[in-house]
Amino acid sequence: MRGNINQVDSVIAFLKKTPGSRRAVIQLFNAEDIAKRYLEIPCTTTLQVLCREERLHLSVTMRSNDAYFGLPHDVFCFTMIQEMMARTLGMELGEYYHYVGSMHIYDDKLEAAAQYLEEGHQRTVEMPRMPDGSPFELVPALLSVEDMLRHGESVDAFAVAPDDYWADIVRLYQAFWAAGNDAALDALRDAVTTPIYKNYIDGRRTLRRRTFRSRETRD
Repeated sequence: MRGNINQVDSVIAFLKKTPGSRRAVIQLFNAEDIAKRYLEIPCTTTLQVLCREERLHLSVTMRSNDAYFGLPHDVFCFTMIQEMMARTLGMELGEYYHYVGSMHIYDDKLEAAAQYLEEGHQRTVEMPRMPDGSPFELVPALLSVEDMLRHGESVDAFAVAPDDYWADIVRLYQAFWAAGNDAALDALRDAVTTPIYKNYIDGRRTLRRRTFRSRETRD
């Protein structure tokens, strides 16, 4: 925030001293964001962390959310952050609350959303428990791995990650960039220790390597 405020570090340090506080708020949306027209501005406005009875709860507020294309990714990302903060503070996971000002589906996603619902294969699968300790210490290494894979370099998951949990996360990075490479995907599928991740790896077989391009802005 403004070049020198690490809000995650600040919230963790604050809650270590005053775990019952209601002031542990991370702000993403700024007054500057609508001072002029930008191509993209944050959809997320705030994250509030509450610690109650040794459990860490997270409330996320969003100004806008695509129920089909964005919501599943947002909930996954924010609950990952929630668990990372819980492990850092030595707490168990609490509840997750997701508040949205405008929840919507774009017209060009309606058919895909309907098809997804009609398939009937959806089920709830719990991710493995994140190891104890501070996961934020791993973030620089994970970012470096993603950059290496983006530029076509090879990565040894166990050389980066200290345990199976984080090694599997690295393998998911690798599977993303190995889209369409069946031999590489087979090796990754055999290596992952979390069975549900195999579904994602299988899904990468039919996709070609992603290329990034500019896209039309959406509110």
